[in-house]
Amino acid sequence: MKTKKRIYSILFALIVSVFAFNATAKVLHDETSTFKVYGNCEMCKNRIETALIKNQNIKKATWDVKTKMLTVVYDPHMINLDAIHKIVADAGYDTDKVKATDAAYNKLPGCCKYDRAKKM
Repeated sequence: MKTKKRIYSILFALIVSVFAFNATAKVLHDETSTFKVYGNCEMCKNRIETALIKNQNIKKATWDVKTKMLTVVYDPHMINLDAIHKIVADAGYDTDKVKATDAAYNKLPGCCKYDRAKKM
């Protein structure tokens, strides 16, 4: 009986160790990228950041209204930068790589409709 308890204790310790190691390893592999996203105001900031944070593989998204720069922290094993650019474009905002569709852009509130001609 004591032997069974010892074996179960060792197995439990191993399982907990494996899960703890995987959780730590995953955090260590997050990447941070910064790129330009066109928009105008605080509402744009909220819409851009919310669209990104909905994806569980994106840990953090911060868009600066003045500089128009987006900083994203993400798991590169689960999502790539092209997919992140597409999420932003699907929300109606052009990035320095991907242009939003006219339909997505036209859904933006009036204050969020940046001048697309200026950036081209």
